[in-house]
Amino acid sequence: MAGSYHVVCHECAFEGLYEDSSVAEGQRDAHASSSGHRMSLRDISSQEAPGLSQ
Repeated sequence: MAGSYHVVCHECAFEGLYEDSSVAEGQRDAHASSSGHRMSLRDISSQEAPGLSQ
């Protein structure tokens, strides 16, 4: 499933944007497992990108 997924750690600088949900989930789970940190994953596929004001 293609989209845009934002993974972020709440306790260190780990962060990433991924196009595949399974890759994003894997990265989140791997970091949480190895570090014990709290993680978030958000599907940002449907959010509009900020535009320039004219």
